[in-house]
Amino acid sequence: MTTLLQTLLIRTLPEQTDSILLEYFQTILPALEEHFGNASGLGGSFISHQKHFERQGYDIERAQKIAQSFAKKGDQTLAAHILNALLTTWNVMQELDVFPNAIEQRLLCLGITLHDYDKHCHAQDIVAPNPDNVQEIINICLRLGERLNFDGFWLDWRNYIAEISYLAQNTHGKQHTNLISSNWSNAGYPFTIKERKLDYPLRHLLTFGDIAVHLTSPHDLVSSTMGDRLRDLLSRLSIEKRLVYHHLRDTTGILSNAIHNVTLRTVQKLNWKPLLFFAQGVIYLAPQESEIPERDEIKQIVWQGISEELGKKMSAGDVGFKRDGKGLKVSPQTSELLTAADIVRILPQVISVKVNNAKSPATPKRLEKLELSDAERERLNEVADLRCDRLAELLGLVQKEIFLLPEPFIEWVLKDLELTSVIALEETQVQSGGVNYGWYRVAAHYIANHATWDLEEFQEFLQGFGDRLATWAEEEGYFAKHQSPTRQIFEDYLDRYLEIQGWKSDHQAFIQELKNYINAKTKKSKQPICSLSSGEFPSEDQMDSVVLFKPQQYSNKNALGGGQIKRGISKIWSLEMLLRQAFWSATAGKFEDQQPIFIYLYPAYVYAPQVVEGIRELVHGIASINLWDVRKHWVNNKMNLASLKSLPWLNEDVELGTNSQLKYTKEDLPFLATVYTTSREKTDTDAWVKPAFLALLLPYLLGVKAIATRSMVPLYRSDQDFRESIHLDGVAGFWSLLGISTDLRVEDIAPALNKLLAIYTLHLAARSSPPKARWQDLPKTVQEVMTDVLNVFALAEQGLRREKRDRPYDSEITEYWQFAEIFSQGNIVMTEKLKLTKRLVEEYRKFYQVRTSDSSHAILLPLSKALEQILSVPDDWDEEELILQGSGQLQAALDRQEVYTRPIIKDKSVAYETRQLQELEAIQTFMTTCVRELFGEMCKGDRAILQEQRNRIKSGAEFAYRLLALETQQNQN
Repeated sequence: MTTLLQTLLIRTLPEQTDSILLEYFQTILPALEEHFGNASGLGGSFISHQKHFERQGYDIERAQKIAQSFAKKGDQTLAAHILNALLTTWNVMQELDVFPNAIEQRLLCLGITLHDYDKHCHAQDIVAPNPDNVQEIINICLRLGERLNFDGFWLDWRNYIAEISYLAQNTHGKQHTNLISSNWSNAGYPFTIKERKLDYPLRHLLTFGDIAVHLTSPHDLVSSTMGDRLRDLLSRLSIEKRLVYHHLRDTTGILSNAIHNVTLRTVQKLNWKPLLFFAQGVIYLAPQESEIPERDEIKQIVWQGISEELGKKMSAGDVGFKRDGKGLKVSPQTSELLTAADIVRILPQVISVKVNNAKSPATPKRLEKLELSDAERERLNEVADLRCDRLAELLGLVQKEIFLLPEPFIEWVLKDLELTSVIALEETQVQSGGVNYGWYRVAAHYIANHATWDLEEFQEFLQGFGDRLATWAEEEGYFAKHQSPTRQIFEDYLDRYLEIQGWKSDHQAFIQELKNYINAKTKKSKQPICSLSSGEFPSEDQMDSVVLFKPQQYSNKNALGGGQIKRGISKIWSLEMLLRQAFWSATAGKFEDQQPIFIYLYPAYVYAPQVVEGIRELVHGIASINLWDVRKHWVNNKMNLASLKSLPWLNEDVELGTNSQLKYTKEDLPFLATVYTTSREKTDTDAWVKPAFLALLLPYLLGVKAIATRSMVPLYRSDQDFRESIHLDGVAGFWSLLGISTDLRVEDIAPALNKLLAIYTLHLAARSSPPKARWQDLPKTVQEVMTDVLNVFALAEQGLRREKRDRPYDSEITEYWQFAEIFSQGNIVMTEKLKLTKRLVEEYRKFYQVRTSDSSHAILLPLSKALEQILSVPDDWDEEELILQGSGQLQAALDRQEVYTRPIIKDKSVAYETRQLQELEAIQTFMTTCVRELFGEMCKGDRAILQEQRNRIKSGAEFAYRLLALETQQNQN
């Protein structure tokens, strides 16, 4: 089985990668995911830890105290911990003067794989051996090596079990070590390679990798003792390099990723080698004498990279422009990123993209508003089409947005179009309602003179016209001096938030931010405050050509009682919005109509470089999720969650610009990866079905952390800000009905994913109308199932009736019973009801059995008779009398059945009188359970409750009967 993580890592490995590391990914990694993927390496559930220590004999108070010390740390799966530690170790190993041989490299791989065997023991409720118990340590390493497919990686690994166990035991370097080689040889496990080789470099390398993956931020390098230990290990390994970092204290999404990537590429030119990736920066291995890049240099390079990327998108008309009923608009950011000449030169291309109303051109309506002679009107109406619209809108936009002095511009246009003798200067300026009608007249006259042009020929003219206009205006000095307040604010933002080790600190101007915030709250203030962040940077009214949401949303930061409609947005977030338009193909102002849900993926502590490359591959290549296919695959694999790892989650052929899920430029690494989903349906449930599944799936498959939210702003700046593996913010109502927490720790993911898949599968089977899933009815499905677990079987029968089938397939019988068990987990009432339903059937199958191909009436005969008898008794019923009456009625009903349906009676090896007595006893046992437990306890002796639950009980009993019959048949075979 090839897993998603395995595929991502192998796809992105450089060609020169050592074959030993590749073999590790091919052989051990899938087993590592299977056995260690659901165990916590760090963090974890408080309840899980508490139960573990209670089972180990600790008193409750002590168990809670220790469990709290575990749970207060952020989550990291044991598989992710080992993988990132191995890759970090491997990358540092490349810096050694004397490179380890093949055997030593394999020992390094296996030693780091087993270095946290005690955490595996913890997850399995096994007491880890003491450090001096060499034999037990060896035994555990042997067992784990067999489970983790060490044989596939290295056939001779057992011959080196002493070295592997020694490295595993002593990786931590400080506690629980057993560093005396004689302890191992005295236990019968002498080393086959020199002890000095084990310590230098292997053990020091492993210790470095283990410490590194405990870091939570690039700044830990200088603010924690772990940084000191890493520097000490580099010295011990004789690696003549130093550890340095860059750190961005903010996280916006694409903008912050762009800053990280430009910084990364810049320092790599200084021979800084990236070693550890965080959501907020990178730790590097740098030459001892390497220079620190200048702050101004970094600011210039970062701005240039971002502005060039946006400039390309703006030139293509993808972002920065929006068209409404009054024509084309230019966002302020476009004017700041591009010079006036650049805008004029790209406008013809933008116009061709944005102005496409060929079926209903605006020119005829505009001409109607002008006073024209009949002959002129007739002549112009003949050519009043899309070509006129495009030329008129270009002229109107350029005059309104670009030229400070309109007269020279108008004169030049009329001269260039050879219309000076036809239209007077003042006739070009006839305006109404913010629309310049005069330019439509000019455009129509020009097109009338070139009526034979097709759109391609016209576009060629328009492009030449724009070039000529820009050149003339530049030469004559008619363009205003280009200024970019956005650039100034962005550089100020970098001064405050971006840090490279060695730079002098530039403290945040908190007082100014507070002053801005207070002023924005006063009624006299006309300066809006950013709706998406703090008041640190100046804001402006949201332009509908910039923001992805509706201009009146995010309104909580206005003065009380104010009449302002449009909300403020800072230039930093304006840049972020434009980048999202560019890379997400999101329509400005309308994106929220698609009900987007964002899934922000954070590293669990750190990414090794190879892992972050794999995450980039995922972000670029993730396929659209088809829950029908997921359901089929999961069910066909007997509801084994591990089978999801082998589903083809990636698009095989992803072309740049054609994938709607493309999030970044192809070369950029996703420090904070973002995946989003949209929905064409209108309900909240429809919008959340897929992202809720993805938010659970991706941490399960990859060991990352995930936040699912409607918020366009990442809820956290880094994984350091939250401990859980998964957080769902504002999830649809079906989630709380399902009883799954919105905050999930490592151990909670698999049960929650199982439960979610079970309810999705049940809903698709019972309430869908293929190809429509009818997710709007999912809350109803969830409510019914979580109210009464027996509704699982009632819904199953509903699905069977829709498919016009009388009975389920054998495989479905087991599946639906498993669904019921999944929904009952952790709920005593539901669990007991399910057990009672099965026990009732077990009891009556002792005296009554029919073929599963018989009708439901025949299968449920004893239960139906028992329920009829119970429901017919008076209010002052006597328990014993009811049992006897019911037994008698049931005995009479059985006497009318064929002998082959009565297993006790048909057994002729026993005397007939004895058989009669045995059958009566079995009937009484069954009737006693019906009266005392089903009616007396479960229904509280209330006939109304029993009557209301009657059909559900019978549905559950029929499935239980078929399940027991199937199990009997399998046992006989």
